[in-house]
Amino acid sequence: AVTAMVQQAMEYIDKTPDIETRIELIKTLNSVSAGKIYVEIERARLVKKLAKIKEEQGLIAEAADLMQEIAVETFGAMAKTEKIAFIL
Repeated sequence: AVTAMVQQAMEYIDKTPDIETRIELIKTLNSVSAGKIYVEIERARLVKKLAKIKEEQGLIAEAADLMQEIAVETFGAMAKTEKIAFIL
């Protein structure tokens, strides 16, 4: 149920009316998915989206900190090309 809810809610991220709402939705989904192995890929994708937003806002250090929290090399279900993109 949590996996389905997170995946469904992720579809609404790009449909949010403003950047503040988008950030809050991503943070909420991150907190829901934290520590749950069955939504680790979704959480990594959420962190990547949030890091991209922070980078666009000029908060490079904050974006880097977010990306360093995710250990994507351990994700067995993630495609190798996606892992490489995260690591780079």
